Amino acid sequence: MSVLQSTFNEDIPYGYPGMEADGELSNIVSRILEGSTACAFGRFVFKGTADRGASLTPSANVIGVAIAHKGNVVTSSRAADTYAPGDVFPVKERGKIWVTSTTTAAKDDQVYVTAAGAITNVSTGNTAAAGWKFDDTITAAGIVRVVRR
Repeated sequence: MSVLQSTFNEDIPYGYPGMEADGELSNIVSRILEGSTACAFGRFVFKGTADRGASLTPSANVIGVAIAHKGNVVTSSRAADTYAPGDVFPVKERGKIWVTSTTTAAKDDQVYVTAAGAITNVSTGNTAAAGWKFDDTITAAGIVRVVRR
């Protein structure tokens, strides 16, 4: 029998925002998107005003990262790869997930969120995503894994 594949990559190449990175221990909860703005997959969400609400406004009360859901139907109120206001959606509170960073970062750098919701490792004027760290080193803005253990 011939060999079909004799070499393998050490790591999965790249994911997409909101894709769970691996099977590492994690915790996922459901939240209801508050406000009037859609939430992109892979975006950090924060404690809302309702018991199970989630807000896009950065605060010290980070819940986690919005997990991508392939079954979302695109409508007039829901663009592709987003959750619409009022949607119930999965949030990764702990574990490893792919996101889009707007800056270079080193492994184990603290994750910060800008007022616009962008992910960075720059602390000045930004909100710390408590417990979340970059899991990869990247040399330019792009897709990267972040983790909370």
